[in-house]
Amino acid sequence: MNHNRTRDAPDFLRGVVIAEYGDGLAGAAATATLAAMGADVTTVPVQDSLLRRRVPALNADRQPVSVLSAVLDADKTVSHESAPAPMVTVVDRCEGTGPLSDMPVDDYLDHVDRENGAVWVTVSPYGLTGPRRRWRGTELTIAAAGGLLSAVTDGRSGWPIKLAGNQALLSAGQVAALATCHGIDEHTRTGNPVHIDVSAQEAVVVTGPLLRVSNLLLNSAGETGARRYGAPAGYYRCRDGVVRISVMEDHQWAALVRAIDAPGWTDLFADGQARIARADELDTNLAAELAQWSMTDCERRLQQEGVPIAAMYSADDLADSPHFAARGALRDIAAGATSLRTVGLPFNVEKSASPTRQKPAGLQGLRITEAAHVLAAPLAAALLGAIGASVTKVEDPDRLDIYRRRGPYIDGVAGPDYSAYFAAMNHSKKSMAIPMSRDTERLARLVAESDVVLENFGQRRARRLGVDAATLLSNRPDMLAVSSSGFGYEGPWSAYRAYAYNLHTAGGLAYLTRGSDSRAADLDLPWADLISGIALATVIAAWAVGPNSCSGAAVDFSMLDLVASRFNEFLAAAHADIEGAGPEDASNHMCPFAPHGVFATATERQWVALAVWNDEQWRALCTTLDDPAGLTDERFASARSRTDNEPQLDRALRDTLAGANAVKLIAALQDAGVAAAQVMAPEDIVADRHLRTRGFFRPVTHPEWGMRRLVGVPWRIVGTPAFALGAPPLLDLR
Repeated sequence: MNHNRTRDAPDFLRGVVIAEYGDGLAGAAATATLAAMGADVTTVPVQDSLLRRRVPALNADRQPVSVLSAVLDADKTVSHESAPAPMVTVVDRCEGTGPLSDMPVDDYLDHVDRENGAVWVTVSPYGLTGPRRRWRGTELTIAAAGGLLSAVTDGRSGWPIKLAGNQALLSAGQVAALATCHGIDEHTRTGNPVHIDVSAQEAVVVTGPLLRVSNLLLNSAGETGARRYGAPAGYYRCRDGVVRISVMEDHQWAALVRAIDAPGWTDLFADGQARIARADELDTNLAAELAQWSMTDCERRLQQEGVPIAAMYSADDLADSPHFAARGALRDIAAGATSLRTVGLPFNVEKSASPTRQKPAGLQGLRITEAAHVLAAPLAAALLGAIGASVTKVEDPDRLDIYRRRGPYIDGVAGPDYSAYFAAMNHSKKSMAIPMSRDTERLARLVAESDVVLENFGQRRARRLGVDAATLLSNRPDMLAVSSSGFGYEGPWSAYRAYAYNLHTAGGLAYLTRGSDSRAADLDLPWADLISGIALATVIAAWAVGPNSCSGAAVDFSMLDLVASRFNEFLAAAHADIEGAGPEDASNHMCPFAPHGVFATATERQWVALAVWNDEQWRALCTTLDDPAGLTDERFASARSRTDNEPQLDRALRDTLAGANAVKLIAALQDAGVAAAQVMAPEDIVADRHLRTRGFFRPVTHPEWGMRRLVGVPWRIVGTPAFALGAPPLLDLR
């Protein structure tokens, strides 16, 4: 497909010079985000780093080149010498390698104290403080420790499995990009060197099991997951594919009934509670109804009626998506003689030609008006509020946020100030109740006093209220106006309704995340919303701290673009017909690691995630386990032979570890230099001594429910306490 529209790159960070060391995936992802927004990034590659051994790979000049590394380096200068003197230094100590990545923690901290003249950002598996600060971490073990593995299960075995690709480390990188903007702001404001400590484990908690962890912290009970608010909510097979439907409101159910010509059985499910209580029966009837439809017809017809639905698209489909083409989202990157098709930054930006006032003074006191509901945009505003912005959430009494209106509720007390999910997404901000359609003057006054407006109302309502990004920029050319939506405000799918679960399906996550039998895995968390919250906050922070924030801009942010971009190596490989385009890392297998998986132990409900990437670590693993006979097989003697015989290796390890004590085993393996971690459930995260020692769960005092703890900001400034959070605001309708 020709995609003749191109996406303008923002220059928010033009003039910011960054050096990247360690050649690890998280650091590379962080600097890729910053480079795409205008920063001048130099990366120093390391031969045979894990990043450059990732698959899929292409052959360039007779050497294998990781598609993912080529994508992440596209906007950087790649230098085999030291990088020029930077304003910002980014070091990856997760899967990174080299002197800075391999240095003992205390020596490393001393080195940063001596060398840092401006901003230094360290991404490490568990942070630079706490009991696990010396532990190793990889994509799999960080996903395990951050609770992401426990949220995804193999449909056949019920075992925990990883999301396709490298989502734990990419999330750590996205958080590090936001934290870098915060570091720039602190250095600019104080003139002092700033060392930012990013914990990959904490980044994964914030972009994974955040809602379930918040439930436990706030003592809230009730249904969680996709069916807590409505049904039907699940996958349905059509004649030639699969769709995901998420009906959360009665008007959406009525729209679905119209779309399928109101068969008689639908009369049994007119009430929302009846649909939830009899969800299995409803699913059986609906599946029979949709079985004869084509996948794309089903998506189109139901969306035309206003039903949140998405077809399950493959990497091939996404690389040739007409929606992405119309939005200018597709980007071709040259890798030697090969052109790699990718999805670029997840937003379109229109820049103001004539700013009318001076730039805001960074993040501290940045005046943000949040006209948003549910999750992604409120999370972005909460994080920015926690690091210094002044955030006002506009609440319309006529259309309250669904998180205000529904549980689960703190202590089981129903009411708009007791919603656990609202509390988790809306700390560190003020609230202003404005009936927006009836009091447009008050809304206009608030907007006039703002540096930034962030909205996710949907384009029809936003335009009617005059708060969409394009309208705001035309009236206020000096401000940053951000509109966030599932599919963006431009493109043929711009009017489509979406929840996170639909975006997982449309954006490649559902297709690519496969269990051991190649069936799509069961994923039950609003991942698209959570990663979008971090990305939105990064856009706003980059504009606020960069030298070009004196120029206003309108941002059209698409959550679908972001989800698809997280699988760019698969899109690129599929479009270029490179081997490895499909879900080759099905279950927990991932090149170049072997063994690489999750194993049950003698400890009830405690799985151990292991990742070994060289023969030295393999020998350390065997020694720690007292060289069991099952692991001395000649087929496991080398990294190549272990990869070739991975199913047999997994069976041997399962037998060996079945009688092990999980806690003792993990500690012994880490002492031996082998990456290992417990697959943490939300209950384990809340009780985790390491996270509590780091102050990850922050106290807030609310006038209704008193002192509780909320999930905090997943980075620190070295030498200072974790950031304080403000209590979620009361709903004041006076």
